[in-house]
Amino acid sequence: MLTALTPTELVPGAPLAGQLHRLYAGNAAYHRLSGEFGPDLTEAQVLASIEEDLATPGVEVFAVGADRGAPTAVVNLLAEHPRDGLPWIGLLLVDADRHGTGLGTAAAREVHDLLRGRGRTAVRLAVLENNPVAFAFWTSLGYTEVDRRPDLRFGRPCIVMHRPL
Repeated sequence: MLTALTPTELVPGAPLAGQLHRLYAGNAAYHRLSGEFGPDLTEAQVLASIEEDLATPGVEVFAVGADRGAPTAVVNLLAEHPRDGLPWIGLLLVDADRHGTGLGTAAAREVHDLLRGRGRTAVRLAVLENNPVAFAFWTSLGYTEVDRRPDLRFGRPCIVMHRPL
């Protein structure tokens, strides 16, 4: 289940803040690839990153599912990319202890359902070129490569992928 996060929920020291920190910190391999966070990722950095995303017009951040109240994944969704007008998945971060269990697939399907419910007919995302595992994951869900270009925020080499809904 997708649950939209709001800035008012991102309270330092609160249970949700700690749960989000554990989810992000547990994905150290992704952070090494992306360069967004170092090995000593703090709760404050996670909250600041999510708050920055939520302050961006058209961006929603969702907690996915729950395991004894803790989110099992986080999804960032951009309603409309400035270059193509399509919705984009900006991030799907699954609890690292649960990779390969179907949680990512289930979360992606929930996002697809949400977008279809909003009348959208396609979705895009960008995979870091240095992340073949993510490329294989999204390909398995029917995404196809449509372009290669640097991401808008950090200039990292990316593979743009597209999927009809």
